Amino acid sequence: MPFTYFIADIHLSAERDDITECLLTFLKQDAPQAEALYVLGDLFEFWLGDDDVTPLSERVASAFKALSATTPVYFIHGNRDFAIREGWTQKAGMTLLPEQQVIDLYGTPTLLLHGDELCTLDIEYQKF
Repeated sequence: MPFTYFIADIHLSAERDDITECLLTFLKQDAPQAEALYVLGDLFEFWLGDDDVTPLSERVASAFKALSATTPVYFIHGNRDFAIREGWTQKAGMTLLPEQQVIDLYGTPTLLLHGDELCTLDIEYQKF
């Protein structure tokens, strides 16, 4: 039976290599079995810009690029990585999607977005 993976709020950082290793293992071992992978924001704890190349961003881009050879990978910005641009997503083999995207998920129209889009009544949070 076909299936699709959705991941969000991984919050990768150089300080948490254990999380990075778990993601890299998932991308190599599990994700290739899926029909697609959607990253729904906050892949990184923070993103200063595509020109801020780090060992972490390079490792992650390389792993996603390898996956994209067999499995389509899509990316929607989160509140922590909103500065990711097409330069990095192309390097990672990802398709950059708008903040809200409706897909046909096995016959069901499905709205994809980062969860922070729904925090409209939390005024204190929105000030951040």
